[in-house]
Amino acid sequence: MGNYKNVEEELVALREELDRVRKQTSAALEAVGIGLWTMFPQQNRVLWDEQCQRIYNWPHASVRLDEFMSRIDPQDLIRMQAILAEPPSRQTGKPTTIDYRITSPVDEKVRWIRITGRVTMQASGTADYFSGTAQDITDEKRREATLQTVEQRFQMAFSNASVGVVILDTHSRIQLINKAFADLVGYDQEELHDQHFQAISHPDDVQENIFLAQQLLAEEANSYVFNKRYIRKDGSIVWAQVSSALIRDQDGKPDSFITIVQDITTELQAQAEQKKLLSLLQSSEESLRDAIELAELSTFEIDPAKDVLLLSERARDWLGFSHDERITLTQVLDTMRDRNSVEVSLNQAFSKDVGTTTDIELWAINRQTGQERLYLAQGRVVRRSPNDADLVIRGIAKDITTQKQYARELEQQVQGRTQALQQATVLVEQQADQLRFVTDSALTAIALYSIVRDEKTATVIDLRYVLINQMASRMTGIPVDRLIGKTMSEVFPGMKGSKAWHLYLELAETGTPLRYHNHYTQDGYDIWYQVQGVRQGDFLVLSFLDITELKQTQLQLEGLNKDLLTANDNLQQFAFIASHDLQEPLRKVQQFGDLLKNQYSTELGDGVTYLERMQLAAQRMSILIKDLLTFSRITTKTQTTTEIPLERVISRVVEDLDIAIQDADATVQIDSLPVIKGDESQLRQLFQNLLSNSLKFRRPDVKPDIHISAQRIAASDLPSTINMIRQSASYQLISISDNGIGFDEKYLDRIFQVFQRLHGKNQYDGTGIGLAIVQKVVSNHGGTITATSQLGQGSTFQVFLPYES
Repeated sequence: MGNYKNVEEELVALREELDRVRKQTSAALEAVGIGLWTMFPQQNRVLWDEQCQRIYNWPHASVRLDEFMSRIDPQDLIRMQAILAEPPSRQTGKPTTIDYRITSPVDEKVRWIRITGRVTMQASGTADYFSGTAQDITDEKRREATLQTVEQRFQMAFSNASVGVVILDTHSRIQLINKAFADLVGYDQEELHDQHFQAISHPDDVQENIFLAQQLLAEEANSYVFNKRYIRKDGSIVWAQVSSALIRDQDGKPDSFITIVQDITTELQAQAEQKKLLSLLQSSEESLRDAIELAELSTFEIDPAKDVLLLSERARDWLGFSHDERITLTQVLDTMRDRNSVEVSLNQAFSKDVGTTTDIELWAINRQTGQERLYLAQGRVVRRSPNDADLVIRGIAKDITTQKQYARELEQQVQGRTQALQQATVLVEQQADQLRFVTDSALTAIALYSIVRDEKTATVIDLRYVLINQMASRMTGIPVDRLIGKTMSEVFPGMKGSKAWHLYLELAETGTPLRYHNHYTQDGYDIWYQVQGVRQGDFLVLSFLDITELKQTQLQLEGLNKDLLTANDNLQQFAFIASHDLQEPLRKVQQFGDLLKNQYSTELGDGVTYLERMQLAAQRMSILIKDLLTFSRITTKTQTTTEIPLERVISRVVEDLDIAIQDADATVQIDSLPVIKGDESQLRQLFQNLLSNSLKFRRPDVKPDIHISAQRIAASDLPSTINMIRQSASYQLISISDNGIGFDEKYLDRIFQVFQRLHGKNQYDGTGIGLAIVQKVVSNHGGTITATSQLGQGSTFQVFLPYES
């Protein structure tokens, strides 16, 4: 029982770790607006997600590689081609980052894009595909190009800031704003002077804002932070995070409010997109749980001397052994795909001393069902009893098929943004105090250094601390007064001679803006941080963002990505075995049954009836396997998206069902149907299943009447009960109506589940998978399906698909 408890605790810990990683990933995606892409040089194709489409302002989710390369600026194209020809990540194993300019085919505007990715190599050594992230850095490049001289040292520290700053009097009237805030709300700076903050605030947020300001005036709080909405000059709404504090004069009386305003509209949109992705992930997991159990644990004991293997009840169920059956080691090894390697691992473990541990991943087939699954067996060599010389292996095993299958590829490059503050036009000393408050409130460590040069050669030899904010002090663990006036080499002697040290000196010499990630492990530190730096005259401004936790998350997600790739390969192998090996025994049963009926029917007598029932069961099993394979392929196979005329698809389906239509004396009316983007084979499967159901579930003595129609619906006109997977401006509604037996609408959610039937097999044949396949096809195309029906009055299935004109 102790082993069971430890294993259960280990499983709970693993699940909690996976949940924590997912939450960290979600937080990172909410903070960083990045897109994901994959490039296939051999297929001359680039695929990307919707975020990438917005970043590049590209009309399609798939584009030819040569067309994409033709849009890259000639000055950047050679560098891009060199990286594709010889990817640095092939040698280093690390992601490669490159900045380049590209012209959108939609608005012909030039954008700066930063991509970070790595290459996946084929066994032959050639590149199979590239994948990674993309981010629009156009604004960043523009800011770098337009940096201006700042008159005061504190102003230099914020030359890269992009936050809005608002100063209000104690009556909450605007006295001063910077350009960032003016741009945020769409006004000129002069237009808002002496206006009450309510003039540009959303009415629903005003009372909370006033309450928080009154708390500051009453000294009930030192500052506050909350999210609010501003009404722009053009009437649109923008979300912002507002950080505010009360400035007092020398006598301690309230003087003014200083408010830092950060645009979080994009972050909230990313949060909504992440919630949608999580919803899709949960939906996918629920579908998979219908066929695969969640990982559980079992125990085993191997006695090679007696060729005996003791298994717990769960392990017996896994491998298809009865609960009272004596099991030999040979029988269990016969269920394994790679029997030889498992035997070698066991022999090696027994050849060593007591206490030797062994971990084996193995594929095993259930003897009763033929299902193959992946297990992890962990055992230890022990004596059968304390005084017994014979050795056995005791351990635990767990089904890890689901764990392998659920891993997700996610590489993320986290990039911080330094805050920027425009030159103020008010009194210099008052502005300096206000800017000091802003720097000490920032989450980014910021430091201003003077450049130290050799008196004889004038070469840069060190950097001296002039100003730092509180975050820089907390990150280094050194008080501010102990840093000011010291050189960098005095504070961090391990820095001298490092790559970062040479980059700082190069920045001081050349003035070229600096941006990079660094892993510092000297002087008792072990942190990852993102560095940005600029030079102004004889001063440097460096900002440091601690990304240690995010970097650790990235490394963990890379491991999950490898597990996902393995799980996908295993699922494809299972589909291949099911489509060949499982069908062959059924064909043999039917063939030998025919031989028995033809040659020995007189001798069998009443046994012919049992023989026919056996063949009918084999036929149903064959159909079930085919339906399961169809569902599996639709679930795992990458679909091909092209322009598909639905009239052509349905005409071919009607041709395939011609005999069934004639037998039922059915009428099929097809209205004008649109052309949509999708996978033709999957759409054909969808409509074949729906039409087959209309023919199958018909009323006795009533000729089937089937009507197929379509209409275009704007997104705003969709029923409130319809939840679309992929958002679109409009949708195509394809309706398939019949006059069949109908069904009670209380079973609407049930009919689309795998193996769910509303009638017995003796009434209507089928496997209960057809409508589950229909729903999966619709989901793959970003749509949804529903139905309306009454018993004895027929049914109408409605398929909503995104429409891109």
